[in-house]
Amino acid sequence: MARPSIVPEIRAKLEPWLEARMAEWNAMPVDDRQATLPETPDGKINVRAVTLALGLRRTHEQHFFRHAELRTLLNATAEAQRLLPIGSREQIAGEDEIVRERFALVASNADKLAKSLAEREATILKLRTENDALRAQLRLLSEVGMTLRT
Repeated sequence: MARPSIVPEIRAKLEPWLEARMAEWNAMPVDDRQATLPETPDGKINVRAVTLALGLRRTHEQHFFRHAELRTLLNATAEAQRLLPIGSREQIAGEDEIVRERFALVASNADKLAKSLAEREATILKLRTENDALRAQLRLLSEVGMTLRT
């Protein structure tokens, strides 16, 4: 027989606890509000501290990541208190990957443009040299009246 889900038990503890944290938050002056949820130094919600505050075992923190209903409850309160939600690290990592890909594309385009510029500069130099030689031949033709074969 399968074990019953722990989610209802966690939810029964989580909802009143979150309501109490929001009541504390709302009681603070608007200009001086500090998050009442536990947070990490980089401004994310601290799931481990929430788990311990609810009196759950540390191994139960996985349920906040795995079960959308628990994650949604906690994230809604966290975002209201201007904390980064559960899973924000994956969002940031995904955004970082997009930025890295964009930098690689820009660098690749810059390399192609630099190569194209160098080739064009070489072509321009070659054409200037050829123009100088043709001008010299024209000048000689106008002075002497005949062309030189080279």
